[in-house]
Amino acid sequence: MKSHHDVILLAITLWAATNSAQVPSWETENAAGLRAYQQQNYAEAETHFRRAFRQAEEFGELDARLLSTTNNLAAVQYAEGNFASAEQLYRRALSIWEGASGPDAQKVASVLNNLAKLLDERARYSEAGPLYQRALAIQESVLTPDHLNEAIVLTNLAGLRSKEGKYLEAESLYQRALAIRQKVPGNEDRDVATILNNLAGVYHSQGKYKDAELYYRNALAIVEKTLAPEHPDVATIIHNLATVRLKEGKYSEAELLLQREVAIQEKVLGPEDLGVATILNRLASLFQELARYSEAEPLFQRVLAIREKTFGPEHPEVAAVLINLAEVWREEGKYSQAEPLLKRALAIQEGVFGPEHLDVATIFNALGCLQQKEGQYMAAEPLFRRALAIWERVLGPEHPDVATALNNLGTSLQMQGKYSEADPLLRRALAIRLRIFGPDHAKVAAILNSLAANYNYQGAHKEAESLFQRALVIWEKTLGPQHPYVATVLGNLAAVQLQEGQYSAAESLIQRTLAVREKLLGPEHPDVAHTLAQLADLEYRRHNYSAAELLFKRALNIWDKAPELQSQDFARTLENLGTLYSDQHKYDEAGALFERAVAVSEQSLGREHPNVARGLSKVARADLARGYYAEAESPCKRALGILEKASPPDYPVLIEALENYARVFEKTKRKAEAELLETRAMVYRAKLQENKVRNQPGLSAQLP
Repeated sequence: MKSHHDVILLAITLWAATNSAQVPSWETENAAGLRAYQQQNYAEAETHFRRAFRQAEEFGELDARLLSTTNNLAAVQYAEGNFASAEQLYRRALSIWEGASGPDAQKVASVLNNLAKLLDERARYSEAGPLYQRALAIQESVLTPDHLNEAIVLTNLAGLRSKEGKYLEAESLYQRALAIRQKVPGNEDRDVATILNNLAGVYHSQGKYKDAELYYRNALAIVEKTLAPEHPDVATIIHNLATVRLKEGKYSEAELLLQREVAIQEKVLGPEDLGVATILNRLASLFQELARYSEAEPLFQRVLAIREKTFGPEHPEVAAVLINLAEVWREEGKYSQAEPLLKRALAIQEGVFGPEHLDVATIFNALGCLQQKEGQYMAAEPLFRRALAIWERVLGPEHPDVATALNNLGTSLQMQGKYSEADPLLRRALAIRLRIFGPDHAKVAAILNSLAANYNYQGAHKEAESLFQRALVIWEKTLGPQHPYVATVLGNLAAVQLQEGQYSAAESLIQRTLAVREKLLGPEHPDVAHTLAQLADLEYRRHNYSAAELLFKRALNIWDKAPELQSQDFARTLENLGTLYSDQHKYDEAGALFERAVAVSEQSLGREHPNVARGLSKVARADLARGYYAEAESPCKRALGILEKASPPDYPVLIEALENYARVFEKTKRKAEAELLETRAMVYRAKLQENKVRNQPGLSAQLP
């Protein structure tokens, strides 16, 4: 969720005395209110403006003093967060001015701008936009070219367009405002810094991080010269620069900038201010990125409380922090807690922005990641596709968010066994991230890891190992050796070593993975269960069956405590323990485990997935071993039907299914049918050998 909080120019305009004959007490109260407002002493300003308002009402509805005081009192109500009262006052002021001066007067434009800004802040964008445009049209017709008031409305309208995701229009409006500001009084003016900051935010949203960083640094240089070091605008630009440095993977600098910003804002604004909440949200996001979840979670909770209190429960800013908190809980394995937050955020954002907005795409992506964590790969796929479609249409095909969706969609397809579909998506994602971030960024390592897994699943172990090693080097350098991503790639490298029979090397990698995950996530996290299952597989391959059995059971015990997390890792572990029991001739125990594994695979992958067929073949073998020939026929038939429809065919599993089925026919005195299946198995063995020769050099790790 993008959160570039712009420094706002004089968005809410206050008015001093007019040329009407003055009543001293009204003039005194109005002037005192203006001084208090400029000092941000809003309670005192409200007291003075209310006194002035009561006197001005006696002058008549069309008196300029009543109009000025109505506007000023509305501005104070807005500053104090009394939005309904402020809106009512602005609408009254607008009606009075239009009646007194006509619809195209400069004062009308000022009230239109102020009312639009209020609606803008309340996320009522469809109402705010036409008011800004009308104010701008009036100013262009009645003011001299390049008037500063025009720059104010241009800036506000640009900010609205940026929130709507209309970045090209926002950039053009900001550039017009910047050109005006740079003429008067010069390019060292604080308001110039404001627009530089806002333009940087537009570039940031478009993924143009180098441009964004340059504009943020230019803005910061100006405000550090012209403002006190603890001024809120200094803190805001520090925040934005920290955000883009975070995106560039410069975590240490980002944390220092954010800590500096927190110190400024808490001192100036107090601990419950919205500005403080914004910084805390970004700092929490940094801790999340660095897997410091115990530090991130309470900060997100604090931000949520502040925003709900200020905006109410249905505001986009509330949705933004709901997403962030949900992602922390997802990483901590609290999936049942994370999903309601994401669904609530989705309802808010679709209600405010409609179904095709960038922020809606962000939630689709987050929901897809959650489904994937839970092993629901088919459910994750359409969510990633929806996110990708929105991001490509709004941001263009080369944006970093598009790369994120491509990677996530690719891994979803990969986990469904659709490797050929996943490969071009992952390669395209890698090309985007390499161009934007360079070869040594943590986000590049994520795609390398995904591509390596795709190779590994297809048997290209050497190519996979090379890419896993590249990802490991990058992540250890950028994130440190104790990060969950490092644990992930260590586990992946261990899988390659297991497949190649390098058991000592695999054990070292698995133990490192386990140490990192237990330290970061605790001993009952599903990722720890996955690592225990991998260690059990190693012991099984070494024929240490007692040790393997204990480890398999430890892993299954963790998953049994969280039924919603019983995904393919859980199913594979059930199968592996079942295989161990089969080797020990404990066929009843093995058969029960195989049947559970099939049920899990059917739930997460669908009834027609090849993994289901593999599980059914294991069920059939356990039945055959016990002499349950009639019972074995059904899983044999189902497995064969699934596998013969699969593309490309998995010949080893298909051959095994045919042999199982042939044995059922043989044991049930159907010799002709058995011989037919055995002949088909021979044909597939020949095809398997032919494919091994033809496809040996087929995969390559030559990446962009």
